[in-house]
Amino acid sequence: MKYFTLHQLKPYSGRFLFFVVFEILSIMFTMATVLSLADFLKIIFETETTAIETSADNYQLNYLLQQFYLWLISFGKSKAIVMFSVILFSLYALKNVFSYCGEVQISIIRSKVVRNIRNTLFNKTMRLSMDYFGHTRKGDILSRFSNDIVEYEENIIKAIRQLIIAVINVFLYFMMLLYINAKLTIFVLCLFPVIALVISRITRHLRRSSATLQQKTSFLMSLIEETLSGLRIVKAYTAIEFSNDRFRAYNKSYTRLRNKVYRRVDLASPVSDFMANCIVMGILLFGAYLVFNNDSGLSPELFITYIMMFVLLINPAKDIATAVSSLKKGHACTERLSGFINETEKVVDVDNSIEFKNLKEGIRYDHVSFSYNGSDVVLDDITLDINKGRTIALVGHSGSGKSTMVDLLSRFYNCTSGSILIDGKPIEHYSIADIRNSIGIVSQDTILFNDTVFNNISFGMKDVTPQQVEDAAKIANAHDFISEMPQGYQTVIGDRGSRLSGGQRQRISIARAILRNPDILILDEATSALDTENERLVQNAMNNVLVGRTAIVIAHRLSTIVDADMIVVLDNGKIVEQGTHKELSANKGGLYHKLCTMQYLDK
Repeated sequence: MKYFTLHQLKPYSGRFLFFVVFEILSIMFTMATVLSLADFLKIIFETETTAIETSADNYQLNYLLQQFYLWLISFGKSKAIVMFSVILFSLYALKNVFSYCGEVQISIIRSKVVRNIRNTLFNKTMRLSMDYFGHTRKGDILSRFSNDIVEYEENIIKAIRQLIIAVINVFLYFMMLLYINAKLTIFVLCLFPVIALVISRITRHLRRSSATLQQKTSFLMSLIEETLSGLRIVKAYTAIEFSNDRFRAYNKSYTRLRNKVYRRVDLASPVSDFMANCIVMGILLFGAYLVFNNDSGLSPELFITYIMMFVLLINPAKDIATAVSSLKKGHACTERLSGFINETEKVVDVDNSIEFKNLKEGIRYDHVSFSYNGSDVVLDDITLDINKGRTIALVGHSGSGKSTMVDLLSRFYNCTSGSILIDGKPIEHYSIADIRNSIGIVSQDTILFNDTVFNNISFGMKDVTPQQVEDAAKIANAHDFISEMPQGYQTVIGDRGSRLSGGQRQRISIARAILRNPDILILDEATSALDTENERLVQNAMNNVLVGRTAIVIAHRLSTIVDADMIVVLDNGKIVEQGTHKELSANKGGLYHKLCTMQYLDK
């Protein structure tokens, strides 16, 4: 976390070096212009040149410049002015060229650093286990992609650029000021710690306030995201004003803190500006004293040059104060970004993981237990054999652990104790990608994307032909309604498939699972939210899919699993019964019989 920014900038150290070199050249041409102007004007209006030459003996650079100006004047003062103007124009032009080249380098660095961080964040989001998202607000994660990255770029990357330019400016100008007059420069140096102390007191609490601001920003994003997701409920319960009042109250608190933070940031620049002007007054008084008393060989023209140099130094000095306060403000978003990127991935491949291609024997839950937080047990000592090619149904009350069992098989979570064996080997020994590629999932909450039908069915697969997608859709009983769409398979179906009915969404989801041709098929309450007609269509599609596959079916509607090879009844995380529909329904005192009775399936 401490070296987060250094790690991000390291790949671009070459460009960074070019940026520094270009900035140094830009500043040197600025100084050359200032040094030239005062001396040239003095010489061109001077009638006697001998005095000029002798007055320059103490400063070799000054002497050489004066000789060059005298050479120009030898062509005539009018021509000398024109020639000198061309020289000044060239110096300023070169200064701006080098400044532009430096800005190009730093802009490329900024863009690529932000791109890399965003890619890393997205990759990390894809790799984190599902339990992380169970206790983290979605808006907090989205805030890292939006607000935190923007704050990082504005307050860290931009501040580093500003700080480097300012430090280079201050260093070079101070070297020149020391060259012109060491005594006056030492006097200035004694005053600078006062500015640093004042700025430090202003920005002292900025880091803590910024961290709180980032947390409030993420909560605000969460509030917006949750409200948009539940907008149907908000409208249905006439809670629009309630939602508005809640949002306005929190937004007011957020704005108050934001104003407090920016007041401190904005105060740094005017305070440093005021302090710099005070120093300028001190330089005028002390410098005038040295000139009038002919102390340290400070001539009037050198004093004017000195003041011009110091004025050019004021803005970079202010920029240092501003950059430091921005870095403190941006520290909070740096911690949030690096904290998320360094979040522990609980479900990972082991070293030398085994390649998994096809299920050969079957699946075994071997004394599997699981809890989300280490205390509330969801599965308790589950032992179950699922042979290849068989259909196993999981039934039970809500919260009995049915979905958790298939989530463990998909490696969304790791078992708390025990292990899942595939063909006799622990599932942890296989590649996660291989396991998931061998599993097709059709869930109650159908997840579709705001894309074409074709891309939704072929999601996650490469080099898929239109014929393959069409064949999968036919098996899923989806081809007919897809063909009737305006653009057929190229029709965009809206956010989460909002332009489709529930049955149509579910059949596209089944087609997506079929296209993968998985060894293992998981049907998680795939028909529970459908009407009778759509349930029949989806059930027919699933029956087509189940042929010759190993399947785990989770169902509340027991009519959909009466033909399963084995039905497993769960209650409070334990297996309480298992057998065929006929065997279990005959047990009058069993939980399955009670469930059948409630659904009129006790015949």
